[in-house]
Amino acid sequence: MTVAPSLRWPIGGMLAVLTAYGLVSLPGMVAVWRPAVPGIAVLLAWTALALLALPLSRPRTIAVTRIAAIAAIIGLRVAFAFLSADRVSPGDPNSYMLLAEGLRAGHGLKIYEPFFAAEYRALFPPGYPLLFAGWGLVFGFTTASLVVLNTLTDLAAAGLVMALGKRLGHEGAGRAAGFVYLIWPSALFSAPLAQKESLCILLVVALAVIWLALAERRLGGWRGAVLLGGTAGLLALSQPGWAPIAALFGLVFVRRFGVTGLVRAGVPGALVAGLVMLPWWVRNWMVLHTFVPLTTSGGASLWIGNNPDATGNWMPPRDDLRGLSELEYGKRAGAIARDWIAHNPAAFVKLTAQKFLRAGGIAVFGLTRLDAMKPPLGPVLSAALFPLSYLTHLAMLGGGAVAAARIRHSTLLLLLLACFAQLLLFGVWFEFGERHREFLTPFLLLLAAMVFAPKRG
Repeated sequence: MTVAPSLRWPIGGMLAVLTAYGLVSLPGMVAVWRPAVPGIAVLLAWTALALLALPLSRPRTIAVTRIAAIAAIIGLRVAFAFLSADRVSPGDPNSYMLLAEGLRAGHGLKIYEPFFAAEYRALFPPGYPLLFAGWGLVFGFTTASLVVLNTLTDLAAAGLVMALGKRLGHEGAGRAAGFVYLIWPSALFSAPLAQKESLCILLVVALAVIWLALAERRLGGWRGAVLLGGTAGLLALSQPGWAPIAALFGLVFVRRFGVTGLVRAGVPGALVAGLVMLPWWVRNWMVLHTFVPLTTSGGASLWIGNNPDATGNWMPPRDDLRGLSELEYGKRAGAIARDWIAHNPAAFVKLTAQKFLRAGGIAVFGLTRLDAMKPPLGPVLSAALFPLSYLTHLAMLGGGAVAAARIRHSTLLLLLLACFAQLLLFGVWFEFGERHREFLTPFLLLLAAMVFAPKRG
């Protein structure tokens, strides 16, 4: 299906704006991270490895190229593992480590949060802690174990990117994008950590592939409902903020389904998703004596994203919120945020736009997290890795903007439109940083790859 300019320009324009913001912000970022000659060398070395995507995208790839690609994937992940070896990042990775260890010890899904000075039982979604606890029960909670787990989920996501490219008639682009995703800087920074984004990105790409299969009538009946609903339910239990994308992807294919067909595909999937989430609902009712459909973090997330000092990134709670019960904390924090929004509408609009531009246009979260872990030669490492983290992200955004104006197939652009709708409708109003837009990465890589890679691979 040929894409109309009316669809091309919103995606290309959005990516161009984010690219421009990243370029305008570059001098300030350089002043903070102080990159030097080693950083350029690291970027050039990575680029040389990424160029393996070109021969990998062609119909016939010699064994030497495949071996080099595998070596690049393993070598880079091992190298980044050494940066984080025997260290735990503060924030979510530390919380998920504690949750998984508590589950293994039989303490249940609960955590004492020192910033809140209270114990929490439903602040974090259960999907990743349960997976990590089961994995750790067999393989331990070491850095090596985490690298293997995250590499397996990234490999599965890359395989689905390849499958998506093939189904869209761009098999070569799928192969190229899948490989680059496996060595993408944000994935490398997260590989040695207990970070849920790898799993959640896998589930988002899986939803796109499942909806496409349903629209092409290659999947249907109870099997389609189980795959769609099961994946959507797992995503809601792993990253609730991304859960609406399951429905948004369905709307991408409404012209193929028709409204009736979309309802017939979506309603059974929604019922299965409800069944997947039912144990979590029952557990929360038994523990908290109220219905908690997702997590209790909604109020806190709204406050983190909307207050006079907000940047979109996590921040500790106000002193008057510390020590409150889990449910009371969420209610109070949410009420404070809504009151600030009501009395500062112009500041709210400005802050929301800033959050979107910062989260989408820059890429330093991995560096900030690595710095917080205080590895040996930390400032030197950050300076050396800054060009790799920042400039590859700008290249992806800029390449995507160019590609959006050139490709002729509408399905991928519609999927990207759904991704941006997810961010703008359900994401940017809350805590909103770089990691909250990470699910865009595989789709943007596929978009850029469609320009240079052959259709058949």
